[in-house]
Amino acid sequence: MTTCQADLKLDFAAIQSKNDLTCANEAPLKASPQCPTQPLRTNQLNLTFADLNYRVRNGFFSKEKKNVLSNVSGDFRPGELTAIMGPSGAGKSTLMDILAGFTTSNVTGSILVNGQTRDLTAFRRTSAYIMQDDNLQSLLTVQEIMSVAANLKLDTSHSAKQEGVDVILREMGLDASRKTRTGNLSGGQKKRLAIALELISNPPIMFFDEPTSGLDSVTSRQCVGLLKSLAREGRTVVCTIHQPSAILFDMIDHLYVVAEGQCAYAGGAQNLLGFLQKLDLHCPTYHNPADFLLEIINGDYGDHLPRLIASSGNGCSQLWRGHGGSHDRRAKLPRMASSAPELAPKIPLPTTPVFYESQAKGSAYYATNSWSQLRILLWRNALRLSRDRVLTFTRLTMHFIIALLVGTIFYKIGQDAAYAIDNFNLLFFSMMFLMFSVFNATLITIPAELPILIREHFNRWYKLRSFYMANKLADLPVQVAATSTYALVVYQMSGQIPELNRLGLFVMMCVLVSLVAQTIGMILGTSLNVQNGVIFGPFAILPFMMFSGFFVHLNDAHPYLQWLFHMSFLKYGFEGVMVAIYGYDRPNMKCSKDYCHYISPKKLLKTVDMKNSEYWFSTLVLLGLYIALDLTAYFLLRLKLKQRLYR
Repeated sequence: MTTCQADLKLDFAAIQSKNDLTCANEAPLKASPQCPTQPLRTNQLNLTFADLNYRVRNGFFSKEKKNVLSNVSGDFRPGELTAIMGPSGAGKSTLMDILAGFTTSNVTGSILVNGQTRDLTAFRRTSAYIMQDDNLQSLLTVQEIMSVAANLKLDTSHSAKQEGVDVILREMGLDASRKTRTGNLSGGQKKRLAIALELISNPPIMFFDEPTSGLDSVTSRQCVGLLKSLAREGRTVVCTIHQPSAILFDMIDHLYVVAEGQCAYAGGAQNLLGFLQKLDLHCPTYHNPADFLLEIINGDYGDHLPRLIASSGNGCSQLWRGHGGSHDRRAKLPRMASSAPELAPKIPLPTTPVFYESQAKGSAYYATNSWSQLRILLWRNALRLSRDRVLTFTRLTMHFIIALLVGTIFYKIGQDAAYAIDNFNLLFFSMMFLMFSVFNATLITIPAELPILIREHFNRWYKLRSFYMANKLADLPVQVAATSTYALVVYQMSGQIPELNRLGLFVMMCVLVSLVAQTIGMILGTSLNVQNGVIFGPFAILPFMMFSGFFVHLNDAHPYLQWLFHMSFLKYGFEGVMVAIYGYDRPNMKCSKDYCHYISPKKLLKTVDMKNSEYWFSTLVLLGLYIALDLTAYFLLRLKLKQRLYR
């Protein structure tokens, strides 16, 4: 055990003694410093870390690694608003991600919770991470999104959930905005709503990444006042902040300064000037101490950073911690927030003690089971899709308008042998249109859903498979309706043979092609961002079109390239609609001209190398591809999520 680790353990023991933590009437589960045979029972969590290191590669092809964090240590306590401050690129967000459990790979060192080694699963059950971007469902109202969160995160009665939502909205100053869609909220309201969503589970430790980013000075002050109020109720509140104003700086209880991956100061914000004066660094009168410290770190007054790191013990030193000043500053908060009393909420921690030990695996990781999660998420997605004019109504309208246009161009040619080749072109265009329309829509929408998924999944709202199934099932009726609308209108206007079974086969094949294209779009949308997806997505889908059998027939291709045709899902879809229209012993067609070469449907199928094609074989291939690609999309999303959560 290092000296710093020993100091942190001793300091934690002092905190326990000060808070009068007792062992009376506790079950003997695990030893603790005060009760050797019993676990620590408290509704507060103290977070300490020692000798944290984090290394990343300099480049993708480089084997060399650089230190983002180097042997940093610290102690973040309940009841205090802790701010991690530092210049851009100093490592403050990286430290926050590691402490929150968002980053776990390439990390060495120890992280303790109430004096025990942190168990990540137990820790995530008792913590919340509010990220810099709000990532809210913009089409849902405040009441709706809070109800969804309550139903997912609480395992209580409906009345208890509603009562909890009412209390949080009232205390967070959002009661008057219940019926407002989140997309229409102001920046400060969105920030408060993001906090309110995580307060539903009432976690004892909360992390905030740049909570004042994008907010004006007044709203920033209100936001920090809100965080301070949450800490005053006994929570451990940790936030990153780049360069706080003098007012914001005065509201901070514990300041942790990161520079070049090391700790330049750890202690009370009110003790910073005394710390600097000990090093003969005197802050000018009326100068913001935070600005002065950043100027020192940036080298404006010389190279003093090594002295700062040494004096703070890289976060080990507790000399500048100070407790009296924080209590004095707490008294200032009501005056500072007097213009907006609703920003000083009273949402105390539950009186039930938090059992935090790695051996206690009995409590469920999620509050609700998979079926309940699926039901709630289905309702949310259905509500969102019903209000999304672009994703839902535009898709339906676009398919209908394009169908009318195509039907007008190819009007009543389906039963005339003189236009057999034109009908052949029509069927291929239909497959191509259905493929590209759903592929492009999915390619653009999936990246927009990822940030919401990351925030909610990391904060234990639901399992990934529940989210994935809910999205698939909610979007399925819209996709089937849009594809069927196009297929029915085109089939009728183009004058195809009026047989119900052929119509059903045609529509079903169109739907299958669109669903396979949708899963391909989901795979690429998960792998690429919107910009790269728009650029490289069409290049990924074009080979399926090139080897569909329309531009080059299978038997005309080089033998070494014929295997590529069998890899194209569009080939099977194209063969399926051709068989649905011209197969199954369809009688000879009428001819409106003196000579029609393809008066026999079989002759047309033979010319285009589809004489031996089977509709149901194509159906089975497309179904198999859909299932395989759907599983691939799910596991790719799972891998992507794991990499981003535990990178």
